[in-house]
Amino acid sequence: MSDTGALQSYKVITCFLPAGKGKEVLDDLRKQKGVYSGFVHHARGAGVDSSRGNNAPFYVEREVITVLAPVAQADEVFEFLYFNAGLDQPHTGMILMEKAIRGMTCNLTSEIVDES
Repeated sequence: MSDTGALQSYKVITCFLPAGKGKEVLDDLRKQKGVYSGFVHHARGAGVDSSRGNNAPFYVEREVITVLAPVAQADEVFEFLYFNAGLDQPHTGMILMEKAIRGMTCNLTSEIVDES
């Protein structure tokens, strides 16, 4: 642990977005907001389409971005992800924010930041 004083509070933001957009959105978050404590992974699942009354299964592929953001910046990061992932459009995904029990952000050196 560093000698920076009091522990900082964090929020965990989880964003489910269409497959193929995760890396681009995460890269934009890093470049535009300076938030490096995030990762993206691929997910898929199945559900039942009961809206048509036939209970036919359907399959969906998504990407999931998980970000650890300082409380002071969490609302800004949430809004950024919401709009950059296209979640303002119907049926594209969803985003959640919750209090983090424990966490530590990534502090990158300038050489690593320049490479990204």
